[in-house]
Amino acid sequence: MNTTTKRRSSFLLYLPFLLFEWGTLGLYVFLALFKSTVFQENFNQQLIFIVLVWIFSALIAKFYNFERNLTYTKQLQRFLLFSLLWALLFFLIQLILAPFEVNKSNVLFFYLVVFFSKAISLSTLYKLRSTRLRYQQNILVYDSDSGKRFINDIKQLKRTGLNLFEGEKELFDKKSLESLKIFINEKDIESIFLPMEAALKKSLNHIIKLSWNKEVEVKFISDYNSPILGKGAMTFGLTKAVNYLVSPLDNRLKRIQKRVFDILFSSFVIVFFLSWFIPLVGLCILIDSKGPLFFIQHRPGRCGKPFRCLKLRSMAMNNNTEKSALRNDARITRVGKVIRRTSIDELPQFFNVFWGDMSVVGPRPNLNSQNDHYTQVFDEYHKRMYLKPGITGLAQVSGARGGIEDDIEMKHRVKYDIFYIRNWSFALDIKIIIRTVINIFRGEEKAY
Repeated sequence: MNTTTKRRSSFLLYLPFLLFEWGTLGLYVFLALFKSTVFQENFNQQLIFIVLVWIFSALIAKFYNFERNLTYTKQLQRFLLFSLLWALLFFLIQLILAPFEVNKSNVLFFYLVVFFSKAISLSTLYKLRSTRLRYQQNILVYDSDSGKRFINDIKQLKRTGLNLFEGEKELFDKKSLESLKIFINEKDIESIFLPMEAALKKSLNHIIKLSWNKEVEVKFISDYNSPILGKGAMTFGLTKAVNYLVSPLDNRLKRIQKRVFDILFSSFVIVFFLSWFIPLVGLCILIDSKGPLFFIQHRPGRCGKPFRCLKLRSMAMNNNTEKSALRNDARITRVGKVIRRTSIDELPQFFNVFWGDMSVVGPRPNLNSQNDHYTQVFDEYHKRMYLKPGITGLAQVSGARGGIEDDIEMKHRVKYDIFYIRNWSFALDIKIIIRTVINIFRGEEKAY
């Protein structure tokens, strides 16, 4: 099970607790609405403000987070922060937007429901973490002074649900990589914790590579006096654990943002452009040469998982589909030259985007034969498959597109792809899309 699947499984484990707490509040609202004798007439108006401010305050206070280092004390602090934010925002909204008399019983009942539902939820979670394997997590800690301090801090904390395995330094040696992978699979290790000073050594780069391959999560241990402060660092006693984030898209909200954009953008293109443009171009293709309208080819997607990549057919029927196009390639038809030069042949891939196999922006999916070759040539080639492949990408708008005439060209593409993965932002996606459109009209020398 890779790290992506484990994250989804983890979310599903915590979903019942969220549903319980939200459901309890929903029940409170339902009962309140039908007890008009208890609540004043403008309760409906008050309810809207209560819920909106509650959602915003809960997000700011991280009220519905269930980290491994969560304690009753920390949750109580969050409840107080949540209450303070809720009261302050509710007062400001009432003062500025909709002044009305607040029924104190509404507020009291709201706080009681939130407090007791959270107490029941948290107590149940702690019980499950101590008794149920599904709610526990196996971690491997690098044998070192800071590693031992980290283990002692975790043991002093209760209810983390972390099962500790201490690995000797020899296990983390590059020569023992296969033994380490066997150990990870046998013990179902979800995270490897490395001391910050050890993680900076080149001799442990192969451990970082496990995170790129989504085989296991890698986290760095730093003590209370560390000069490095990672965003979202978790504190265990006097030590901190910082996630090694391969990409900003490791964040669930950012992945949702990118996926929502992909769905909306691809839907718009399919409905308002491809619905009439593909039949028009398709007629030219079918008149020009014999064969199907679409060319469907299996290509490696995210984590190397194959998917059916759609293209408009730009070549005559042949048996060399795993051979990339060359300049003045005899297989390319007359219409094919035009649609390849303008990238029109790639337009059906918006259906791949809509289905979830691709993204609008991302590393371009190479041929299987190219993947097999360059995985052996470049150590970092596999990293470009960390995200979904894209219709366009940073490499393509930076001049690294078209046929690959030597290994150096692929090396440049890999650098652009890794930069994109490490530095993704929504603004960067928009910039790449705009540059792609400009390049289509401007024309590119390597578009053949």
